[in-house]
Amino acid sequence: PHGCAGFADSELVSLTAAPSGIMGASPKNSASGGEASAVAGGAEGSGGTAEQSWGVPTWVLSTAQDLFDVSTDDVVSRLKLVLKPYPAPTLQVKEEFKSRPDFYGPFWVATTAVLFLAATGNFARLIEAGDHTKFKADWGLVSLAAGTIYGCLVGVPLITRGLVFVSGEEVGSVNFTQLICVCGYSLAPSIPASMLCLVPLGFLRWLMVLAGLALSLLFVRENLLVDISTNVPWLRYVLMVAPCVMPVVVFTMYRVHFFTATP
Repeated sequence: PHGCAGFADSELVSLTAAPSGIMGASPKNSASGGEASAVAGGAEGSGGTAEQSWGVPTWVLSTAQDLFDVSTDDVVSRLKLVLKPYPAPTLQVKEEFKSRPDFYGPFWVATTAVLFLAATGNFARLIEAGDHTKFKADWGLVSLAAGTIYGCLVGVPLITRGLVFVSGEEVGSVNFTQLICVCGYSLAPSIPASMLCLVPLGFLRWLMVLAGLALSLLFVRENLLVDISTNVPWLRYVLMVAPCVMPVVVFTMYRVHFFTATP
């Protein structure tokens, strides 16, 4: 009973329930260490052990808490870094983002992008259809968008990690958490771009897609590429190209395969 009350008072986010207002406790909160202890203590008091909680190792829960330990304001601030590059953000904002990468924002952006790309693709086809009574939604666009976005979000870091291992470089020299975080947030421009692509004008769609892609690549450059440092020349080029592959593939696939109108 006391453990449950503690969770409510400190607004600790449950890993099995959707957050409300606050997505996680801020690291600025001095009680965060006490909250982590409360989780472990609650597991022990309920018959668990120090190594496992609800059948899950405590180090997994601790890692997940760190990666999802962001507030709504944090996510909004990071989305602004992508969607509003000018005026340039302060050095403090950029350093805070690099020092506290998260997975909540990238997952939210990726999932929203899947839904918006599939929905706008079907709506655009509906608008262009001559006979709306015979129009049938192409649900395959959902699986295409999901496969492309989630595949790149997982595949790019895995391939990069494999190449780092092959090169002989220390795996710890590359921050893969930051890589995933930046790749995920870099897809944010695809959401407003997809809405503007509902206008049935081929040149406008290309313009919106290219503008969204430019914002994505600029964000990747400013928050990831400038920090790459390695002793292996070819690996440096790979690390610079790999994060750019995801937005290029997603935006190009969206423009080419999601519309029936002639470019």
